[in-house]
Amino acid sequence: MAPGSSSNAIDGSGDASVTVYEDVTYAEREAGAMKLDLYVPETDGSTPLVVYVHGGGWVFETRKNAPDLERFAAEWDCAMASVSYRLAVVPDDVELPFEVDPENPTPRGVFPDQIVDVKAAIRWLRANADEYGFDGERVATWGSSAGGHLAALAGLVDDVEAIAGDVYSNEAVAKRVAPDESGAVQAVVDWYGIHDLLALTGEEGDVGSLLLGGSPTEHPGRACRASPVTYVTADDPPFLLMHGREDGVVPIEQSRRLFDALADAGVDATLYDLHDLGHVWGADSERTAIDVLESERHAQSVTATATADGDGGGPLLEARSPAGPDAIGAFLAETLR
Repeated sequence: MAPGSSSNAIDGSGDASVTVYEDVTYAEREAGAMKLDLYVPETDGSTPLVVYVHGGGWVFETRKNAPDLERFAAEWDCAMASVSYRLAVVPDDVELPFEVDPENPTPRGVFPDQIVDVKAAIRWLRANADEYGFDGERVATWGSSAGGHLAALAGLVDDVEAIAGDVYSNEAVAKRVAPDESGAVQAVVDWYGIHDLLALTGEEGDVGSLLLGGSPTEHPGRACRASPVTYVTADDPPFLLMHGREDGVVPIEQSRRLFDALADAGVDATLYDLHDLGHVWGADSERTAIDVLESERHAQSVTATATADGDGGGPLLEARSPAGPDAIGAFLAETLR
């Protein structure tokens, strides 16, 4: 058993016991160690991996701000990893509309540090798949809000070096962790993510400005390279997008933009439009957000680029499970099995 691990049996619909590895270092950065938590169900090593990326406006929260990944490792028969990434720097003279914990130990940096870290974690996990007992060839990302942005970006860019374009240096996107491993993923679950930074307000102190080290309107090249919509091609993996119509933090238009781009490119994608829900589904954190979806069936419309029969999708597809664990589990089963 690896250092920092413990074994726990899960009660619920999953039968597998789950081994938990906490505070595993996957990269050493100048700003500090980058860590992940890993949950591996007891299998024959053929289970796929889901990499969870937490939200928090790119400036707060930690990898502990995640749904019950131990539970879902058992229920979905998927290894689950929650990864840290360098958070954006908040200057002393910037006042945010929310509190940022000054004791948060997560190292900080400026884009593209965040996606460099997420991709490094994916490559590290692939390199160590045999040791921990999962299939490193089948990997999905799942993220919420700022984490949805990074999960989507990780899905749309196979090699992090492609982020550079003519804006960032090769040094800024260098692969220093498991460089010979692939950073590509095979599926993406994206909750209310940011997908087009040029559509943000660009006001001083806006979290998008903190991510980029400057306003998107003043630095359109940076905003373009950081936006998932920039990278959509016909070769992209399937996407499952969920967004609340009443989201006052990240407008649902952000997910509609990405869904439309995926549909135009012919990529398999499904968008859940939850009519009466806001950011984080109205919960107090990502740790409890999925409880809102499980507590009752919320009014929702579902649009897909293709159905299981290969026909064009449309609103209110009756074959789809309501937004929640069943829908995510079914999507992962379809795309990773």
